[in-house]
Amino acid sequence: MYKFQFRGPKPSFQSAVQYHKQGYSYYGAEGRLEGNERRAELEKICEDLDTIVMREFPRTQNLEYAILKAHLILEHVLVQYIRSFAYTAVESHDVKFPFSQKLEVAHLLGFGRFDPLSYATVERLNKIRNQVAHTFSMDKKGFDEMLRINAEDYDSFAVSTDRERITYLRSITRGICAFTVGLIVGAHTFLEGEAADEQA
Repeated sequence: MYKFQFRGPKPSFQSAVQYHKQGYSYYGAEGRLEGNERRAELEKICEDLDTIVMREFPRTQNLEYAILKAHLILEHVLVQYIRSFAYTAVESHDVKFPFSQKLEVAHLLGFGRFDPLSYATVERLNKIRNQVAHTFSMDKKGFDEMLRINAEDYDSFAVSTDRERITYLRSITRGICAFTVGLIVGAHTFLEGEAADEQA
């Protein structure tokens, strides 16, 4: 995470020509998202992630539907993570690549670095979601193993009904959201502390 983010349009061929004509590229204060404005944007992201599972995860007994919704929620989490940690300020709708690439970009920005369960879970859920969305079958054993790696008692974990699977999936999705909020808040708090130390 950076103390500030650059904002504005992506460089274009025209901006490259302009660079050669002017001999420099200037990003003034108006081109930065920093201070209270950056803090407010991060707070908005964190509030959204704090409540998204309650708002969007369905009350359903249909496991496939729950998987699709959890996948959408976690894709949103990845986008918000990328937006928070990127050097360039972007809106959610500007992060336009497939889920697997969002996961890779988030990983390059540190997602899963301090919690291997989150990365492995999101990666496995993407694989299972693709099975659900594009075939008539689902690897329930693989799905249960994804639930198991997130269980407090890995060795004795067992589920027998889809209702139990959905309950665990909801809990895991909520946990990844909360962990991501913690990463965003922690990184921003650290940077604010560094900035205060530099000014002292």
